[in-house]
Amino acid sequence: MPIHTDVKAIFSSLEGLEEGYNWLITDFELNYYPKEFKNKEIIWISGEELSNILNTNNIQFIWGVLSGFNKSINIDINKLDIVPFADGNTTFWTNYAEIQHPLASVEIVCFDSSLTIFSSNNNDILQKFNNKFSDAVDLKRYNSFSK
Repeated sequence: MPIHTDVKAIFSSLEGLEEGYNWLITDFELNYYPKEFKNKEIIWISGEELSNILNTNNIQFIWGVLSGFNKSINIDINKLDIVPFADGNTTFWTNYAEIQHPLASVEIVCFDSSLTIFSSNNNDILQKFNNKFSDAVDLKRYNSFSK
């Protein structure tokens, strides 16, 4: 993968499953801001719309958290109790690393252009991701050995 935080490549690996979610995008910094992202700090967007934006623009997430929610869940971005974040989040490097928002089913964390943390409680999505990115390291396993 030429870019370690290439969300378009990650979505491609999921073979359309990403479109079955609505996505909360927080704590993001991009190399290019499409009009749907300009002047926004938090975004709530359908998987179909996000896939279309990624497929029609050359976007790299330098920082950011993309949290995928079942389509039946509605989030009011003006009343978020939990705002997932990447920069400065030390919980990634503990044995207790989990998806940050308790209602999310998928989490993609883009960390300073250098790595992506991918988590899901959907085994089909995890399998598709692992099939495409076979050299990916399991974060919980990594954390248990790095102590």
